[in-house]
Amino acid sequence: MLPKLIPMLALGALLAATAATAAPVAVLVAVPVPAGLPRAQLEAAFAQSVGDYQGRAGLIRKYYTIGDDNRAGGIYLWESRSAAEAWYNDAWKAGVQKRWGAPASVSYFDVPLVVDNAAKR
Repeated sequence: MLPKLIPMLALGALLAATAATAAPVAVLVAVPVPAGLPRAQLEAAFAQSVGDYQGRAGLIRKYYTIGDDNRAGGIYLWESRSAAEAWYNDAWKAGVQKRWGAPASVSYFDVPLVVDNAAKR
């Protein structure tokens, strides 16, 4: 019995190590801004959602964005792709559709390296 258990323990350790060293993922989310929505109202909506993101498990950073192409959303840095995918689930997509009247585009990017000038690293 013990010889069969050793490979299983090794596999468990490998999976745990892989999860612990999962690479960060950047996500770009964009949704069309409803026609005629004043920028001040858009920024107020952003400010009201801050509490949804503060302390969010797996989220390292979120930048609220307003693009020149009349799309708004965010640039997110997540600890792992699985953390990001857990957030952008069907309920999240339905909520975006309800609030904005359009679906959001969600693009994932592997992040092999980060330069953080604020932290000087």
